[in-house]
Amino acid sequence: MNSQRESLPARFLASILAIGADPRDSEYYRLIKRIWYVSTAMSLPVSLVFTASEFRAGRPIGAAGFFVSFLLFLAVLVDGARFPRHFERDASVVLLFFILAPAFMTIISKGIWRSQGAIMIGILGPIYALILPKRRLAVFLFGLYTALVLVLGVFWRFPQDEPYIPVGIEPLGFWLGFLVLLAFIFGGMYFFVVQREKAHVLLRLEKEKSESLLRRIETDLKEATEIQKRLLPAGTPRFENFDIAGANIPCYEVGGDYYDFVPIDADRLGVVIADVSGKGMSAALLMASLRAALLAEVQPGFDIAGMAGRLNDFVHRSTDSKSFITFFFGALDRRTGELRYVNAGHNPPYVVRRSGDLSALGTSGFPLGMFPGVPFETAAIRLEEGDTAVFFTDGIPEARNGNGEEYSEDRLRELVRRRRGLASADLCRAVLEDAHSFAASGQPCDDITLVVIKR
Repeated sequence: MNSQRESLPARFLASILAIGADPRDSEYYRLIKRIWYVSTAMSLPVSLVFTASEFRAGRPIGAAGFFVSFLLFLAVLVDGARFPRHFERDASVVLLFFILAPAFMTIISKGIWRSQGAIMIGILGPIYALILPKRRLAVFLFGLYTALVLVLGVFWRFPQDEPYIPVGIEPLGFWLGFLVLLAFIFGGMYFFVVQREKAHVLLRLEKEKSESLLRRIETDLKEATEIQKRLLPAGTPRFENFDIAGANIPCYEVGGDYYDFVPIDADRLGVVIADVSGKGMSAALLMASLRAALLAEVQPGFDIAGMAGRLNDFVHRSTDSKSFITFFFGALDRRTGELRYVNAGHNPPYVVRRSGDLSALGTSGFPLGMFPGVPFETAAIRLEEGDTAVFFTDGIPEARNGNGEEYSEDRLRELVRRRRGLASADLCRAVLEDAHSFAASGQPCDDITLVVIKR
């Protein structure tokens, strides 16, 4: 029996604290709601006591005013329980009522001294508004309350036959109003001194936690950037009869583009360029996995098509259905100038002949990881003296300017054709500078990788 008696008040308090609960609210905002709705619930019996007191004293207008306040508080509690997002709207209505209703009752009673202290209740409006996030409302209500007090207490003159003295003040009603006002003042002080400090402590702890996490993420990103730089070629390889250059510019701190020069034997060099779908850390991790699998495959006597098939199955097993890698691998022979290659869905590289003629190294299979067990075919092209091969990822042709226009492969081809007489490093620099100049007013949208090989 005692446990039931103890549980009923606890359940009642829990139900009051649950009014206005919304999972989208922050802890700070939830605290504000709890103080508001608990205070509103406490106002219900107070309003009824005032209603009865005014009615017994023969003041039906005062009794009606307090009964209206009771109905308003009840409506606010019901609405807050049903529609948590109505909180600020309901609060604004109640606060305005706090100001206007006591002023109206004071006017009806013909003065502050005849209103049983009703005008004092109006100060609850500004005090109550301080609890809400909107501080401008509190300033507005305080100004409105001050103006009404001045008008009703100083500038409004009573008729000469009416005594300007506190006649008929009912001690119970006056002191009950005074005590309620005092309770709300101390409640507001408690909120600002204790609860706001508690909220600020929580916010400070969350801020420190977030800053610590951000610093850790920044440190990890810096380390990941350095690691990825070491996975890419540190410089251009020395390969007899060929001039080779490459560059990589990630869109973020780390990226999913990859290029490399992998020695196969004394006479052949593997040239690889790849683009992982997506950007950022996930793409960088997949790129690192591809690099490790590729280096394990490349060795004297290996089959390029078979290697591509095994890499495809590895990527398919290691990623979800939305991830894939466009991939180009070519084995360049320094003696003959032959480039035997496999193109798994990558942007076709260009070969610009010494004469200016241009040909594309088309795709010979799906991007890696899209489907398991797919076959790949190889093709070959011979680079003669003065010929230039240009390998790139889609970050170059898809670079956009401020008007949303793409750099385009046509512009890239024309630039390569016009500047084909440059050394590989100079041509690489010219392409990157032109793409950067074109997209200077736009946001970078993808990683950029470029490899130039000239015989």
